[in-house]
Amino acid sequence: MRGWVVAELRGPDGKLKQRIEQHNLVTDQGDIFAAAAIYTGAYAAWGMKLGTASTAASKSGAGSFIAVGDYVSGSNKALDDSTPKAGGANDVVQFRRLYAAGEGTSATINRVCICGNTDANGEADASDTYAIAVFAAQIAKGADDTLTVTWNVTYTGA
Repeated sequence: MRGWVVAELRGPDGKLKQRIEQHNLVTDQGDIFAAAAIYTGAYAAWGMKLGTASTAASKSGAGSFIAVGDYVSGSNKALDDSTPKAGGANDVVQFRRLYAAGEGTSATINRVCICGNTDANGEADASDTYAIAVFAAQIAKGADDTLTVTWNVTYTGA
């Protein structure tokens, strides 16, 4: 599997301040979750968390989750109601979260994850992380800004 992450930061006036597009990495645990999701409603309780560390994304280990020390307070949010949803050819699944003004505010956002423990205000540990992305450029989200993270995961069959 592979994914494509788009993060859009908007000021209080709604104007686009920053846009980042890049690939993500589905973790070893994410591969297991995806296989299980074929038979269950595994995505129902999933959401996103933001982090400040710039550690390289990895399939396992320190780069495969958002640690307690780099978690952006208040960024544990469920996916938007309209996601996940199937894409055009049904081989793409889209996940999205809009961080409204006052949510996930940090001057040093470097990473995002899709995880299954958004009820916990803290670490997105490796056992609950589906996918992780480290942004190519740091995002500075002010208290009045909004940040939309749209994640497209392609099931390649490879």
